[in-house]
Amino acid sequence: MTPLSSPDATPSGGFVQTAAAYGAAAPRPGLLMLVLLLIATCIVVLTAIDLATMSAQVAYLSSSAEKANLPVDNLRANQLNTSLFITAFMAGMLALITFGRNWARWVWLIMCMLVGLLVALGTVVMMFVYAPGAAMVKCVVYLVLFVLSCMLFAPSCNAWFRQLKEIRNNPRLRKGAGGASAAPGMYGATAPGQPHDPYAPPGAMAAAPAEPAVIPARPRTISLALALLVLNLLIGIGVNIRYLPEAMAGLSALLGEAIINVVYGVVAVITILMGVLFYFIWHGSNVARWIWTAIAALSLLSTYSVVKIAFANSTQYGVLISVSQLIALSATILLFVPASNAWIRQVTLARNV
Repeated sequence: MTPLSSPDATPSGGFVQTAAAYGAAAPRPGLLMLVLLLIATCIVVLTAIDLATMSAQVAYLSSSAEKANLPVDNLRANQLNTSLFITAFMAGMLALITFGRNWARWVWLIMCMLVGLLVALGTVVMMFVYAPGAAMVKCVVYLVLFVLSCMLFAPSCNAWFRQLKEIRNNPRLRKGAGGASAAPGMYGATAPGQPHDPYAPPGAMAAAPAEPAVIPARPRTISLALALLVLNLLIGIGVNIRYLPEAMAGLSALLGEAIINVVYGVVAVITILMGVLFYFIWHGSNVARWIWTAIAALSLLSTYSVVKIAFANSTQYGVLISVSQLIALSATILLFVPASNAWIRQVTLARNV
């Protein structure tokens, strides 16, 4: 009689097995692989809808903005940069989830689902005016995406993330992961070519305790980069406090007071997340460094239009935005100079011992 297989078990097959084990200390469950694939498909569909309806959206915003006496310059560039930034952020979080970062699941659930869906609700309501068919499809995709995001916390997915956490926190399990259940000499296993001694103590008891990881000293380049990033964050907070209410006052009649309050909330949450990201960079996280680099690169794509609009508002506003962009670029370069690269490699090696 053929045994029944669990629906959460990883499907058999050479390609599927390779994909399930790629870059992970433990093979991913089949349910997680399916959910990640469907979420990636939803991201592609949402981006395609935004790009396909961008012309209609810009035309609608232009007409509404002219009635409200709002600037309409660079609307298309701003909408394109916003769409690409959201896509890159969601794709980055999905990649971190794929490689077993449990905190990325919670960032995804809080930012992309709870906060993101509130903001998306306002854009979809507006989309029903200029593209009702696309708005209906987008609502369906959002609903599917929310259900899939909840499935990231299914029991088999939770068990996989717990297993990865145990492997990362236990050097012996790290050595035994990726093939055999344990390395030779561990848990009573015998190395190849050596006779088994029945009177020898178990390998786990005989093995020497793992030495604590020694984190190397932080170089000045990292310290200076983090100081610049914190300064840039403080400048951003000051700019938002000074100029965001004025910008939102003109848009409140166009988008509604409720959507404006959501925008304020999103700005506050993004500021907090930036602080958390800088904290992980300060402690040598290479993943956090690359996430910041992606954010900085996307921000540079819209530098010209943002600075132009800022100077049109006021000279002081334009100067602050220009200085903020230069500080962010300088800090990003410092994070990738040879001394910084060497330190992050040493930190990674020390944590994987």
